[in-house]
Amino acid sequence: MAAATALAASRRGLRTMLLSFGTSRGLGTAFGLEAPLFSGPRGVPVGINDQLSLHEVDVAEELRLGWNSGQGGLAALVGSGLERVSAEEVAVTAEAAHIVTLLRLGEYVREQRHDLIVVDCPSTSEALQLLNTVSAMSWYARKQQAPTQPGRKARLLAASLHGAEASLEVRDRLKAVDELLHNPEVTTLRLVTSADTASVQETQRAYTFFNLHGAAVDCVVINRLAPDGEGADAELSRVQQPHVEKLRGVFSGVLLLEVSRQVGDVVGEVPLEAFAEQLYQGEDPVRLGEPQPLLGLRKDAVDAYLLEVRLPFVTKGEVELSRRGEEFVIQVGGVRRNVVLPRMVAQLPTSGARMEGDRLIVSFQKERGV
Repeated sequence: MAAATALAASRRGLRTMLLSFGTSRGLGTAFGLEAPLFSGPRGVPVGINDQLSLHEVDVAEELRLGWNSGQGGLAALVGSGLERVSAEEVAVTAEAAHIVTLLRLGEYVREQRHDLIVVDCPSTSEALQLLNTVSAMSWYARKQQAPTQPGRKARLLAASLHGAEASLEVRDRLKAVDELLHNPEVTTLRLVTSADTASVQETQRAYTFFNLHGAAVDCVVINRLAPDGEGADAELSRVQQPHVEKLRGVFSGVLLLEVSRQVGDVVGEVPLEAFAEQLYQGEDPVRLGEPQPLLGLRKDAVDAYLLEVRLPFVTKGEVELSRRGEEFVIQVGGVRRNVVLPRMVAQLPTSGARMEGDRLIVSFQKERGV
């Protein structure tokens, strides 16, 4: 899906970078690039055509290139006391992988050599972790600095937001990327699902969790639908149809695209172009529709503010709320968002919370007579 979208955009003259992270290395194969299983070029951009490049991020290679280089302070990512450790010795954790990916993404944005960057995420959970990386790091850094906990040590990577000059540089670069990822005018997400019970539920959960974290979704793609036919295809189509109808119903406010299961492997530019044409029907693959505007904190009256978060498919009883000082926590299922309230709101008590449709509305208001 990501490969076809990036290729279609490049055919329209957009200078496009297709970025992926994880260990699958499947995008190169999608373009017909043959490489040895474990050797060959690692973590370098590959030109697909005059307008399209592919970069499969290699975390170990990024660490090797950036470690103690003075261009980002990657040594600060894994805490202090590692000045004498070489990049080859560093354990590659999930947190480090996400941070390296964000730094690489930020580098491409700063270079301004591309009109479009398509990021292929290996899974919903990986995408959520990537979106939440900077927020999570900031939380641990705040706890590390809290005066009431002088002896507590923050976990891995917390030090990358405070302390040394290189560490501060990393913080600033990550914050800049994080702001772009949560800006619906710059970044939108595209969910890909299948017409079966598990996939439908997973897509609903993903849509809820991305909204919880303030990320905009511009469309949902139903992939691998049975083509018109007889026999097994007709039976599969009959089984899929109720799930398709459910997706059309629950995502009625979101652009929904449907694409049939492909007969053979979609490998190479010609098959990818055919797939993109079937998917987008000649429309611009980048500007498909306007995502729903994101909500946030707004002033309601004198000494009164409202925090609004869109939580589709969620009832009030499924939302857990808590607060400690300036930090307001919203949890749905196993996913949590920590909202740091600005000073003018943090000094106000929480006066109530309610669900209006798919919106959670939390009130902060000065007590009468105070």
